[in-house]
Amino acid sequence: MAEKELKKELGMKEVIATVMTSVIGGGLFLTTVQIQNQVPVGSNVIFSYLIAAIPAFFVALSYAVLSSAIPSSGGDYIYISRILDPTTGFLVTWVRWFGMVAGIAAIAIGDLALISNMFTAVGWDSATAFVADYETWIAIAIILIFLSINYFGVKIYGWVQDIMLLILLAGILVYILLGLPHVRMEHLTASAQGGMQDIVKASSIVFFSYIGFAAIADAGGEVKDAKRNLPRGIVISVIAIATLYVMVALVTYGSADLDSIIEAGNVPAVAMLFLPSFIALFISFTAFIALVSDINPSILATSRLSFAWSKDEVVPKRLSELSRYHTPKWTLAMNGAIAIFIVLAFKDFIEAIDITTIAILITYSMVCLATFVMPYKRPDLWKKAEVKYRGTWLISITGIVTTLLLLGYLIQTSLTQFMTVVIWIGIGAVVYHLTRDKHQLDWRILREKTKALKEMEEDILKDLKR
Repeated sequence: MAEKELKKELGMKEVIATVMTSVIGGGLFLTTVQIQNQVPVGSNVIFSYLIAAIPAFFVALSYAVLSSAIPSSGGDYIYISRILDPTTGFLVTWVRWFGMVAGIAAIAIGDLALISNMFTAVGWDSATAFVADYETWIAIAIILIFLSINYFGVKIYGWVQDIMLLILLAGILVYILLGLPHVRMEHLTASAQGGMQDIVKASSIVFFSYIGFAAIADAGGEVKDAKRNLPRGIVISVIAIATLYVMVALVTYGSADLDSIIEAGNVPAVAMLFLPSFIALFISFTAFIALVSDINPSILATSRLSFAWSKDEVVPKRLSELSRYHTPKWTLAMNGAIAIFIVLAFKDFIEAIDITTIAILITYSMVCLATFVMPYKRPDLWKKAEVKYRGTWLISITGIVTTLLLLGYLIQTSLTQFMTVVIWIGIGAVVYHLTRDKHQLDWRILREKTKALKEMEEDILKDLKR
């Protein structure tokens, strides 16, 4: 029934806009510089952005296939639990939920540097010093403010999405166009560091800047001529996003020496080295808006996951209980508690986003695996898929290999964050086990699968009779 209710009103432009607004965020303004704190590659981060675009592209295509077969809220959880295994589906999305909350913490931490830049640009040194003295508490306050706003039902992301994209693109284009005349080849060659292994390691970290392609899962069942518009829209989006990222990195590392860039700590601060102060202030404001705009989608996505779990009775119904403002109050409370813990445990932006990236890479690899096995394990769902590629098996395998490759490199540089994720998986396993008798998900999904296969067989017999 859900499929019949979906209206196919999204064209190529809407697909591109959806992907770009979901992917491009404030991480670009921070990760481009702060990557040097973990993997010193200098200007070679340009190649890291190009490498990171490869798995993003194949993962997005896998999402396009799955979302056209199962256009349902719950996204990753529904895909993995219904195609691979219900236990795997819960544990993987349990990790992703933790990763998205870690992203909220990372954004709060990253906002501090951008706020300081804005104060510095206008000469408000006392405010800059105040932010430096109370970083942790200000980050916690930012989290609490946005959770409170979400609790009272104020939605920032929805109708202002296009406006946010315009502001974001304006800031990026201003930085690129005004910065290109300042680019010097000697800066780029002098700052290039590390070999191919280091560049790939760096790409596993900057992959955070590409996170957001899962949004295409919500559009799969509503895209006009999906077989044509989804893959083309994804290709155009990936090329456009990668181009913007590469150009930002080119301007950043081509306009100043490496020591000055590292000391600056972020792109807006680098802009202050060679651009007029009012332009640098605008870029700081753009980066701040871009980063803040990522918070509400994360809050919204985590609440959708909790609803999907609650519907399957894997977690208590209370977790998805709504407040009088129609917002999931207990999920928001848990989000806040975990985000504050991450701020206290990992006080650096890059350290916090590593948790998010590890969680997302695990999820993406399982999504690609679900895409690969769907034609064989769930032919009933494969039959319903509107988006099918001639080489779907190759697309999904490439997605699995590239995401796991990046995950392996990321673990090498972020072992503490990886162990944090492993501990969280253990907690999820306990939760799943304690509720097993109540949800009996294995048997329920088996019944759903059997029923679907029987209906498919009946349809085939009817076709043969005709």
